[in-house]
Amino acid sequence: MKFKSQKIPFNEFLNRIKVVGLLIHTILYFIFFVIRQINKLFSFDDGNVIIIALHRLGDTTFTIHAIRKIVEQYGSKTIIVCFSESVPIYKLVFRDIEFCTVERRDFYFQERIAKKNVKQKLKALNPFVIFDLTGSMISAALLFKMKAKKIIGINGKAFRGIYDNYVKIREMPRLTDIYLDAISPLIQVNDKYELNKPPIAINPNGKILVHPFARLKEKEWGLRKFFSLAEKLNVDYDVSIVAQMNNIDFDIRQEIINSKITVIQTNSSEDLIQRISECSLFIGNDSGPVNIANFLGKPTFTIYGSTNPAYTAPNSDHQIYAQKVLKCSARQNEKLCLAAGEIYCCPGIQCMNQLTEEEIFEYIIPLARKYCSMRT
Repeated sequence: MKFKSQKIPFNEFLNRIKVVGLLIHTILYFIFFVIRQINKLFSFDDGNVIIIALHRLGDTTFTIHAIRKIVEQYGSKTIIVCFSESVPIYKLVFRDIEFCTVERRDFYFQERIAKKNVKQKLKALNPFVIFDLTGSMISAALLFKMKAKKIIGINGKAFRGIYDNYVKIREMPRLTDIYLDAISPLIQVNDKYELNKPPIAINPNGKILVHPFARLKEKEWGLRKFFSLAEKLNVDYDVSIVAQMNNIDFDIRQEIINSKITVIQTNSSEDLIQRISECSLFIGNDSGPVNIANFLGKPTFTIYGSTNPAYTAPNSDHQIYAQKVLKCSARQNEKLCLAAGEIYCCPGIQCMNQLTEEEIFEYIIPLARKYCSMRT
């Protein structure tokens, strides 16, 4: 299989160029460390505890265990800095916590560098301790020259000089553990196993929701195949296809409606969360909505392609998945295959194309029979 070169993340690029990368890492560490020590001299002896959690919708759910531990220790002094779309998810758990929201347009260079107004927002929060649960250039650029008393968190090796307590991003699963690692220099976590046990929320009288989209094409099984699957399930169960507003072309939407399947178009993360909370079974690609459904304890079926399920899939009987493992699939202790890591562009997405409708239907039927009411 041939691959076409794609962009390489900054930290990955430095790791690949060996000797030159080591030199650049050393120079960056020295610069960031010196600037950090100078800024600490002007920090306050009191203030708020800030959590930097700039994640996409699905990954937001994996930070909740770590944030809960921070809130348990610091209480109402905690402020979460996140994208506005993440707030409804956090509010399911943290009802009395203050939020400082930012938008993707507040960052330059494909959401890598914070604009001046975002840094001013963060400074205005009077940060005393900052926990970085983001771990990328976007948070490193935001924390650079910040006058907090202590900065703790995860990131790539290139940015370790920005932190007083730097935690290397682990290569081993799970995602929840990566964020728990980030807080470990100040907060001890002894109940990781209990935290990772998925809840269960059964509603047999709800709909089966089918969500056919994902952020990356490498993660999509295909709208047409999901539509065909929904038609089969709709014979015995109440099935709806759910998608973001205007994500499905008008002609295909009408075709779905004509087949007696409801199309639910959501216009906000609040709307999506509400729909998921009412369903009996959620079916989709490895994506944000499936992660939300898993977090809410809904029975789910997930189709994995480019992602290693060990990092995100719950270990439970009511949340199952399918994946066609190929030579190019993510290996042990790799979160993504090369295509989803955006190092290469996948020419065929064979891991998705080789999963047949018949295979997926056979996976789903036991879940539907157990958790969903049949048509009368």
